[in-house]
Amino acid sequence: MYPYITLTDIQNNFVINQIYYNFKDKFYITDDFSPKMYDELAYRGFISVSAMDYSGNAYLLPEMQSSYAILHWKNLHISRRLRQFIRNSILNDEYFISINNDINGVFDGIQRYHQEKNWMNDSYIDVLKTMHRQTHFKQTILSVELWHHQQLIAGEIGYLTGSIYTSLTGFFDRVNYSNSGKIQLIALAKLLEKSGITFWNMGHPYMQYKFDMGAKEYARLDFLKLWLKFRNKNLLEQISQKRIIFSSLI
Repeated sequence: MYPYITLTDIQNNFVINQIYYNFKDKFYITDDFSPKMYDELAYRGFISVSAMDYSGNAYLLPEMQSSYAILHWKNLHISRRLRQFIRNSILNDEYFISINNDINGVFDGIQRYHQEKNWMNDSYIDVLKTMHRQTHFKQTILSVELWHHQQLIAGEIGYLTGSIYTSLTGFFDRVNYSNSGKIQLIALAKLLEKSGITFWNMGHPYMQYKFDMGAKEYARLDFLKLWLKFRNKNLLEQISQKRIIFSSLI
């Protein structure tokens, strides 16, 4: 069983320091789905998922990962093949990326894409939607959307903490737009860079596509040095919420 964690625990610097240096336990557990709890966990570097037990009870599972995939813009890599696809098929006014224009559409896309493997249960989604509607939290919830004409073809959910962006999960239309997931990631990376975001916290370093994009693996304590340095850095302006023509980013 994972150690139970409370809001009081994560607001206690002594406890947090113990967790940072505890390499035995990565996952913790709580049934506190309050936005305040989620916000405080994220601010301290946890990435939380959710789960249900056999009785239908929902739990939040905050993880202090052993290592993290971090993308710095100087390392961003776009393969020659993908560049050619973008040049031949994407660089026109029919493709857009937007922020926070259709969060419900993105949640629906995530559910269709992941189905029974979707770790975002209803309680988790409700927390993110509450934080998305309100502005007094340390984290800013972002819904990222890639469009072709009026069709939502890829997207993801994540959050800003200071000048850091953290991904949670996403989807793409693999039937009709097989490259849309890669296109959304590249467009988002370019938009984050132009918006003054310091780096992209891509979470677990187990997926090859992250390294294909140029991400580097950071051990926990090295990651936390970066996290603590930039989690309170204010952005000069908010990321644009308008539909941005893809060609303006590349």
